[in-house]
Parts: sequence; C-alpha cells; structure tokens
Amino acid sequence: MAFLANFTAIDFETANRRRDSACQLAAVVVRDGQIADERMWMIRPDPFFFSPGNIRIHGIKPADVQHEPHFGALWDEIADFLGDDCLIAHNAPFDIGVLIGCLQRHHCAIPELRFSCTRLIARQTWPDRRRFGLKPLSDWLGVQFKHHDALEDSRACAKVLLAAGIARSAESIEDLEAKLRIVRGKAGEWGVSHAAKKGRPKKSTAKRKTDKGLPKRTLRRGSGLSLPLPANPFDERSFDEPSQRSGVREPSPLYGTARTVAQAPQPSEIDWQRLSIRAEFIQPLRGKQIVIVGQLRVITNDQAIELTRRGGGVHQAEVDETTNCVVIGTSDVDRQKVDQLAARKELQVISESEFLTLIGL
Repeated sequence: MAFLANFTAIDFETANRRRDSACQLAAVVVRDGQIADERMWMIRPDPFFFSPGNIRIHGIKPADVQHEPHFGALWDEIADFLGDDCLIAHNAPFDIGVLIGCLQRHHCAIPELRFSCTRLIARQTWPDRRRFGLKPLSDWLGVQFKHHDALEDSRACAKVLLAAGIARSAESIEDLEAKLRIVRGKAGEWGVSHAAKKGRPKKSTAKRKTDKGLPKRTLRRGSGLSLPLPANPFDERSFDEPSQRSGVREPSPLYGTARTVAQAPQPSEIDWQRLSIRAEFIQPLRGKQIVIVGQLRVITNDQAIELTRRGGGVHQAEVDETTNCVVIGTSDVDRQKVDQLAARKELQVISESEFLTLIGL
C-alpha cells in the first residue's frame, strides 16, 4: 500500500524572539508521496533586528538579508506557491505562529489555513521514542540534512510525515490522521485551532484587540484581528535537542553504544521498524536480484525478504542467470554451493551482516 500524500511542508527561521521576525521561509511540495517542488525565500525582518542567540542557531546574519524584500512584498508569491495545500510543519504552533505574525505586521489578510504537525504525528506513530525533535527523529530514520536551514528542515519534515504514513500503512494524510486519531489544525481571520489528538482539548486562540509586542494594526479587508505571539519561538524547539546545547551526543538509536561492522548485532537489538522505514526511504537494494541461502541469525529470512522488497530489490527463490546478489546465512548452508557462487564474478556474495549494512544498520 503506497502512502500517496499531498501536502506542503514549511519551515521558518526568525531573526529574534518575536514571531513576526521571519528571515527565511521554505516550502516543499509533496504530490502522491514524492517531493515535487520546493522554494526558499530570504526575508528582511521588520523591525530589522537580529538576536545573537538566533544567529547562533541558524547562522543567518543581517548582511545576508539587508537587501531582501520584507514579508509583505513577498506574500503574494508565497501565497501562490502554497495554494490551498494542507501545511505541515515540525512543531506547527511555532511556524503557523510566525506565518500569522508576519501577516499581521504587514497588514495582510489571513487566509483560511489547514495544517498539521509532524511532532504530534511522530508522537502518536512512534510512542516509544524518547525524543521527538526534528534532528533526533531524522537521525533515527536515516534522513540526512543541515538543521536550522529552512529548506533543509522543510525537506526533513516532509520525510518524517512520509515515514509515519509508511509505518502506519496509511493511504493519505486523512487516513493517517484517522489511524492516529489526530484532528487537523485550522486558522483564519477568526483565530487558530491547533492540531491535537482526539479527546484532548485543542489550544485555540480567539480574537484580541492587541498583541503583546505588536502595535495595533488594521488588516486588509477591514479585519481588526490580532493574534497573540508567544515570546520565545525556540522554547518548544529546543526541548528535544539537548545534544546541540550541551555538546553531548545521544547514544546510537539502534544499539545505545558504538559498534563496529565486524560486531554483528543481536536479534534483540534490531530496531525493525526503523530499519524497514529506512529501507523504503533510501532504496539501497534497487537493481539487485537477491537470493538468500541458508537461515539468517539476526533477522528472519522472511524479514530479509521484506527488507529486500522495501529496499527496491527483488527476491528470488533460486539462483539463476539474472541473480546478482546472494546473502549467506550462518546455518543450513551448503559450503560447496557457496564456493561455486563466489566463483561467479558478476555475483555479489555477502554475509547477513553486510546485507544489514547495505540497508543502513
């Protein structure tokens, strides 16, 4: 079952603690479960002030955006690109808050928005995980990216959602939300209702006449709406990223300690869910016609066949002229047959440990 999701993942970086201080925005469009388009905008914040703490996080300096347009000048282009897609963000209250804050500051009408949060989705999909920040989740899933670059973060966010859909065998975002019992977030000139798990009260923002830290303004189309902007956009983001603040690396998500390739993992140490999702992401076995000889020890033969399928390869019951890879088990192996196979130059003969390394273990 394919996860044929359609959505746009977004990510903002801000110049200071104000949520109307966007200095970078990126959007990644996904169609039928594949990244189809992407765009990034550098933005001159108004007022033009950068906090040293924010610069340390994302590396964007005033000189990088001093000649860029402000958000109001870019909004028509951004709105056209976003269309009426469901917006996805990691820690959506932050990114949706920045979007609305910038719209308010630049006198732009707030469109009707539908959105969801990959942080919330990840918590419901993998409840046994300890950390749900974008970086630890991406590391666990095998998604490599440069954190706190808006375009890189948007891509990673999109891939986290696709991984969740694969993990839950969902057909669409609506199907995934139903399986996880998640209510989608909404926003508009009336206020904001954030995505939440069903049965748990959603945080909602009602109309207010003023915003702390924002001057009173009148929006286009006669709206007097002004939504509150929480003080620190990095409060929630930093909770799951202690390794970046302290310099201490988290233990390996698979084993808990470092391990060399020569040291084969034990069956109980395999994170099967992560391994299968990673195989489907990376497709490391594409083009390989694979035969498994003997019984595997770390994973079962059926699991190896499933990994072959998810990883883009084709499993064959017997070696024939099209076979180009043979995985050798540790028991019930005909050594004479293995030697004969190894003599075929076009045939790759690998151990179970090497097979798992190909997948990304």
